[in-house]
Amino acid sequence: MNGVHRLTLVSLLLVGATAAALVVDLARPGLADPVRTTVSVAAAPAQRALSGWDDGELARLSAERNALAAEVDRLRERERDAVELDTLARSSTAAVLQRRLLPARVVAFAPASSPVGGRTVTLDVGSADGVLPDQTVVSVDGLVGRVLRVATESADVLLLGDAQVVVGVRFGADGALGDVQADTPPGLPARGHGELTLTAMGDSEITVGDEVTTLGSPDDIPYAAGIPLGTVTAVDPDRGQLGRTAVVTPHVDTDTLDLVAVVLREDA
Repeated sequence: MNGVHRLTLVSLLLVGATAAALVVDLARPGLADPVRTTVSVAAAPAQRALSGWDDGELARLSAERNALAAEVDRLRERERDAVELDTLARSSTAAVLQRRLLPARVVAFAPASSPVGGRTVTLDVGSADGVLPDQTVVSVDGLVGRVLRVATESADVLLLGDAQVVVGVRFGADGALGDVQADTPPGLPARGHGELTLTAMGDSEITVGDEVTTLGSPDDIPYAAGIPLGTVTAVDPDRGQLGRTAVVTPHVDTDTLDLVAVVLREDA
């Protein structure tokens, strides 16, 4: 029997003896005094031993427990990453692009009021991984934005919804042309948080429920074609604006970004 088990057994026996003394004391006050004294004398060495074990063994066991907990958290994070990457690889976004996607994690962000300029997030990949300015960035749900600046091991992404971002799009069953941006035309209702404005080219009709996808750019710079962007959730009243307009709710919530992917160009 090792030291830990021996001390545990002694502790249990002492606890039992103390409980018995209490029972006797309740039944016949004073009768258990000799028993109580004996238990106290017998408990002293065990208490000292247990105290020594607490100081040494418990500290070691606590350190081992913390290390194991950290390892479990690390393995759970790796498992989560693997699931997310598999989901991204199987997503409709990846299927449309048919390009090599470079997974990346959002590690920092800058609000629109930042002196860096633009509402951006920073990724943990950079030029060493093949990232170039003006590459498209996506998530499982659709368009995130475009690469703005690149360092060796990081890259800043200008997000969809920033005031500087205007994206050419197609919408509806017929693939009508238009553009999406954050600004609301004068005289129209203010947009809610995260909502964007779709402006149709010409007199194309816009319907609630229309899916909006990227039109694409030459050489996919800065946006590849066919990426899901959002859904029309309201059509604006006609107040003399040029082109019909509507409210678009993006598929990607840029406030909660985590795992994304950079769409690598063929020359990257």
